[in-house]
Amino acid sequence: MGLGKTIQSISFLSVLYHKYQLYGTFLVVVPLSTMASWQHEFETWAPDLNVVTYVGDVTSRDLIRQFEIYVQSTKRLKMNVVLTTYEILLKDKARWLKAYKSFLGSFEWAVLAVDEAHRLKNDESLLYRSLFEFTTNHRLLVTGTPLQNSLKELWALLHFIMPEKFDSWSEFEAEHHDSDHKTIASLHRKLQPFLLRRVKKDVEKSLPAKVEQILRVDMTAQQKQYYKWILTKNYKELSKGVKGSINGFVNLVMELKKCCNHSSLVRSYDQAEEGADARLQVCLYDEIEISTFVTFFFQTEVRILQQLLKSSGKLILLDKLLCRLQETGHRVLIFSQMVMMLDIMQEYLQLRRFPSQRLDGSMRSDLRKAALDHFNAPNSPDFCFLLSTRAGGLGINLATADTVIIFDSDWNPQNDLQAMSRAHRIGQKKQVNIYRLVTKASVEEEIVERAKRKLVLDHLIIQRMDTTGRTVLSKTTVTNGTMPFDKQDLAMILKFGAEELFKEKEGEEQEPEVDIDNILQGAETRECDQQ
Repeated sequence: MGLGKTIQSISFLSVLYHKYQLYGTFLVVVPLSTMASWQHEFETWAPDLNVVTYVGDVTSRDLIRQFEIYVQSTKRLKMNVVLTTYEILLKDKARWLKAYKSFLGSFEWAVLAVDEAHRLKNDESLLYRSLFEFTTNHRLLVTGTPLQNSLKELWALLHFIMPEKFDSWSEFEAEHHDSDHKTIASLHRKLQPFLLRRVKKDVEKSLPAKVEQILRVDMTAQQKQYYKWILTKNYKELSKGVKGSINGFVNLVMELKKCCNHSSLVRSYDQAEEGADARLQVCLYDEIEISTFVTFFFQTEVRILQQLLKSSGKLILLDKLLCRLQETGHRVLIFSQMVMMLDIMQEYLQLRRFPSQRLDGSMRSDLRKAALDHFNAPNSPDFCFLLSTRAGGLGINLATADTVIIFDSDWNPQNDLQAMSRAHRIGQKKQVNIYRLVTKASVEEEIVERAKRKLVLDHLIIQRMDTTGRTVLSKTTVTNGTMPFDKQDLAMILKFGAEELFKEKEGEEQEPEVDIDNILQGAETRECDQQ
């Protein structure tokens, strides 16, 4: 992650073009969040290649097909590269459903390159099946995390590259499910011809350290009340234990995760709405004295800020942390899985007068690029960048920041690692500090602990490919499905911390003492490997 996979891939296509006179056609499929980066790098590193960016609405794509693909007089192909996104590929698939093949599926591609290729981990997904059917001479998968949850995902990628060699999952599983060192070493040998792996310490030996700290904080009294209310409301489902519905458990965990982030995600708070209304109404009275207006406006903003903080222990901690980081000249990336939580934090940053940018999955590509350019510009005034973990954690360069805050941890630890690598990448000149915020005695704390254990599989099979494979892999680490946790895991996660929480009687919940110095001093700290 952050090791120049984009540039290496473009250089590979450029060598095919210049040295071997292979003029295409090459298809490059990327996430929307990395589209601008790919366009820029093609212009920089392969300006001789005619790259057609196949995006836009139906009308725009029709025009591209009509004028940009073929030379009008001869109907010969005039482009070398087609650059498109997952979303456009699937939209085209749906539009051409009744036809034998979609527009993109009708070509014989010299090379198919897929960025962030761990999106192909499920061989039954529509994206996988759509791309698998394409006629290609060569397939290139670009990813920083080829293994996330299970061996099945690794097999899916290998099957995509060479289906004749890796044709049967059941045979692959039977051959590699044992945990002894011979099996792991055998898998390493099998992977080596297909995997070009780079780590940061090999490519950039002077890259500064990356230090992660887990900061644990108590819930506010309001959060505790809501958390207990959610558990009580779902007592019947919880009492079923492992006999309960896995979908029911997942939904319940999500509700509790929302509560850990901010109680307003569970139930709206009237006070803030009243404050916003009052702020709007006061503008209607033009006869009011300006000094009175300013005083009232300030008091209203203070009340809204207090209400925001009152509803989240993590937001109180974030507030103290950001105030300190700004004073010491740091620049911060803040990741959350929840767009509504980004809304709350955006309101908080505005109230604190902290200049910021934002990127989430709902934004158009031009707005994403503008936000990234503004944050990365020399002497940019921006202090914070709010990002959704999935949309903002892939393929973008924000090495102008030196601090990353994971406001809520992802189910999949690899997604958080991707997020951290937005700042910790080649070009970074400062130590990168990672602060992972975790609510004490809650589902969050147990999810983080279990996520650590999930990284063992990746460490053995991918990260240790240059070793003898002597480390023992627990069989319980390997799961057959794509769910990050099974039903038993979810049942244990839901129970974690509940007993301690219910010791406090209703209405007697204590407000947390958020001492930033004590929390930092007691934080679980580790210096991460440069991978």
